[in-house]
Parts: sequence; structure tokens; C-alpha cells
Amino acid sequence: MTVEWDWNWSTEGELRFQATTESKEGTPKTAVRVAELSVFSPDTFAHLRNSIFGISEGDYRKSIFSSGPFVSFQSNSKGAARVGGVFFFTRDGTYMIKTIKKEEAKILLKMLPAYHKHMKRYARTSLLTRFCGMYGVRIYDEGSLDRGTLHTFIVMNSAFPAEASRFISERFDLKGSTVGREVSEEELKKKGRDAVMKDLDLAREFQVINSIKEGGHRTKGYSGFNIGLHAKTALMAQLREDVKLLVECQVMDYSLLVGVVDMETFVHFDRSAREAIESVRRVGRKFATSKKLEDRALWALGTPIRLLSAPPTFLAKQAWSLAHRTLSSVVTLPLPYYGSGKCGVDGGLLSVFHGSRNGKRALYYMGLIDFLQPWTTRKVIERQLKGLMGQDINAISCVTPEEYAVRFLEFLDTHIS
Repeated sequence: MTVEWDWNWSTEGELRFQATTESKEGTPKTAVRVAELSVFSPDTFAHLRNSIFGISEGDYRKSIFSSGPFVSFQSNSKGAARVGGVFFFTRDGTYMIKTIKKEEAKILLKMLPAYHKHMKRYARTSLLTRFCGMYGVRIYDEGSLDRGTLHTFIVMNSAFPAEASRFISERFDLKGSTVGREVSEEELKKKGRDAVMKDLDLAREFQVINSIKEGGHRTKGYSGFNIGLHAKTALMAQLREDVKLLVECQVMDYSLLVGVVDMETFVHFDRSAREAIESVRRVGRKFATSKKLEDRALWALGTPIRLLSAPPTFLAKQAWSLAHRTLSSVVTLPLPYYGSGKCGVDGGLLSVFHGSRNGKRALYYMGLIDFLQPWTTRKVIERQLKGLMGQDINAISCVTPEEYAVRFLEFLDTHIS
């Protein structure tokens, strides 16, 4: 049976309220204001939330309407700042709310059928942003000929937990482009470990470490993002599927957002955390002396979920590997804090990896974001102009979706091990 989804229509409603403003003469003026509310493709997004992403309507409404005032934050994206994008978290940290341009809203609705189909198949592993709803608000004075501006915003998951700044030590925004893709000294000084590193920053680090390696020094696990062969194989296979969708939808300029948690040097415990972890250590020492592999595995699987910052990615590994990784994660993570390191909406099995970074144990958060930029005539002209200015048109961000996809995947394949 074929389901006819509401790809191209919306439901609308109105809300009237009294507002006091100041007239040109400076005297108070009371007027009735009208707020027009639009819900775009309500059935499709509801199906994505409920049946594909596993979000109940009750929890969704509670987060949006009942968790308190939204929490605003400043985006690190130059593109978002350039177009005046506004970002919020819901008060409980579960959802990110972002205003989008009219062109982006059209692209999202245009690609929604393919996105929906893709998520039905790959929701467990896809790294694409989970879009949970798209809404519009227009406010104007009753009786006025000026109907105001329609503000469109989307509700989605965040690649990082809401309180990521408390424990994420490095952030990367990777596009595969090498022209102008580096963090500025000003941003590094101003934001410190909250600064967002770019492709050139990672590539230069990679080159330096590899040059040392060629000199005979042992540098295995020091350059790039190290998550292991099996994890990398799974990650790259899924990224190829995700990117295939983006090429089909003729969009580009997306990036892989990566957050790195230094599991060894960045530890922030309060008293309750220290007591909980000491309890885990005592139990861990007891089971470490056990000769039964089954005992160690069962203990690891029974560890309370609330003590884990993120679930292990590959539960099918050998029992001892699972037990050892789970125990080492519990006793070294910065717990507890609001959110316990979990993203509000499940970003999929491949959104969190255990691995190493610069020779130290690390945890990686990953998400494929900002994929609503279409390849348009304006982008073609932009590419030509940059070529006339002497820039390498094969290295800039502005390339065809097909070229962008190949370069993006090649860059990640090189810098992830």
C-alpha cells in the first residue's frame, strides 16, 4: 500500500493578542496583533519523529512547550552569521531550533521525500541531521496592509550534547575544502578550546606527524582521528550512503562536525561523581581478579546506564573487549553533569565513537550538518569569480555536488584511521 505524504502543504492557524507599542509621538499605543502559525508537512515530520526516530509526541511537545524558555547561543558557522541565522536549544537540551532562509526551506521540502525514504532505511546509522519539524511564524497588526515577514525555523537534533562546552576539548568543521579553511588566531585566542578548527588545521597536523613518522619515530595513533579499522569501515560506508542522497538532491557545502573529548586529561568530577566512580572502581577491582570471562562481561553489561557518557558503538565485539572498554569509560568520564554527555535525540549508532587522539584515549561525537545549500546559478558564478581571483576552483567550497562529495569523502578517508 502506498502512503501519500504531505510533502508540499502545511496547516495554518492564527493567534490574536493585545500588544502595547509606542507611537511616533512617543505615547503608548495598544493594538491587536495577529500571529499566523504554519506547520509544514505535519504528517511527514510526525512520522519521522514517531516511527523512524522513536520520539513520542508527548515528549516532543513537553520539550518544545513545557521545559521553559529557550536557550540562545551563537553559532560558530560564518554562513549562519552571514544570513542572520538564530539558534536556540530547548530548555531541557533535547532539541536545537534554527531559523532558516526561504530558499533553504524550499530545498528541505523538495528533498523531504528522498530524505524520508533514506531515513526509513538508514536511521539507525545515518549521520545526517534528524529534522523533527518545520514551522513558520508571521506577526503583524490586525487590519494592516503590511503582513510582516514569515520567519521559518526547523527543529532538529544536535550533534553535540547541550552542555558540550563543559567537556569537549576540540571541535572540527570539515568540508574537504582547503581554501581559507583554517581557524584564525583571533578566534583561537578568544574562544580557546571552543574555537572551531577547519580542514587545513587538521591537514597540517597530519602532515607534521607523518613527517616525524618518516624520520623513524613511533607516531601510530597520533595524527587525525583514530577510531579503529572496523569503526572506520562502518563510518565511511554510511557516509557514502548519506552523501549519495545529498548528490541526488543536488546540495553541497555541508560538513562533518566532530567533537573530541580527551578522556585522560579533561576530567571534571563533583563529590557525587567521585563517590559513584569510586564505587565502580571497587567493583571493578573485584571482577578484575576473576578468572571467568563471563563474570567480567556480565558486570560490564549490568553497569547502570546513567553512569555512561555514551553507549559503546559496536556491541558485537568480543566480551572482554566490551567489558574493558565499558569499565575504562565509566571511571574516566566527566560525570555527572546535566545531560550526562548524551545528545537529546539519538543521532544513530555512528554518532559516537571510542578511539584515540594524539596518543590518548578519546571520545568522538560526529554529525553531518548544514546540507540545505543548493547548487544554483549564483554558485556557478561565485566559483567562476573566485577562479578569476586566482583561487584554485577545485579546492574552494563552491564546487558541483558531485565534485564536493568526492573531495569530502576522500578528505575524511585520509584523516580518519
